[in-house]
Formats: sequence, structure tokens, C-alpha cells
Amino acid sequence: MKRLLNNSAAANHLKVAAATLQYWRSTGTQEIPFMKIGGRVAYSLSDLDEWLDQHTYKHTGEYKAGGSNHE
Repeated sequence: MKRLLNNSAAANHLKVAAATLQYWRSTGTQEIPFMKIGGRVAYSLSDLDEWLDQHTYKHTGEYKAGGSNHE
């Protein structure tokens, strides 16, 4: 069973402000998968960890070469 986190817990896991995560979700700035369950937003812990893995770099040149859209 997937472990689900609300917006605040997901933001805490990513070490960003809850408002930042909400902004990313509403604008598509960062493509982090989320679910709507009964009108509430939920994030899968495994999806968050996968997103973090995809946004982990060894040096800044690698970051810029990837064309990633980071805030």
C-alpha cells in the first residue's frame, strides 16, 4: 500500500515551503505527481522520493545541461 502525504507533509519531506509545493502543483513548474482524493491533494511518498532522485546532481554543470526548471 502506498504511503500518502498531504501538502504540508510532502513539502516537509522535500524541504520546501508548503506554499512552494502548492505553487509548483498549480503552475506545473515542477512535475511532481499528485492525487486528488475527496477534494484533497495527496502525494505518494515513493513518487516524492523518485522526483528527488531525478533531481539529484553531481555538479552544477550537470544541472544546467539537463535543462531542468528549478526554482
